Amino acid sequence: MISPRRSRKHLEFVRSRACAFCLHPATEAHHHSRKAGGGGTGIKSCDLLTVPLCEIHHRELHRTGTVEPYSPAETKAEIWKSIALCLRARVLEEEP
Repeated sequence: MISPRRSRKHLEFVRSRACAFCLHPATEAHHHSRKAGGGGTGIKSCDLLTVPLCEIHHRELHRTGTVEPYSPAETKAEIWKSIALCLRARVLEEEP
């Protein structure tokens, strides 16, 4: 099992991005994929596996498991794409 990494700095960075679904300013970082991030019941996944979301889409995702008009599979694809883009942007920001 992967030990979840905690990074307040990365969560702040994710919240500074645009919502993955509507491009409005993100106010929250959604922790995705507990299995991939070392989480479990009652344990958040790794902070590096977070998605920038506005409050509306974060609540919708937790309530329904998807974000309209996307299917559940499309929602998951968009979430993983957003995680990859955030990690890439963060790495590029930190390069000298």
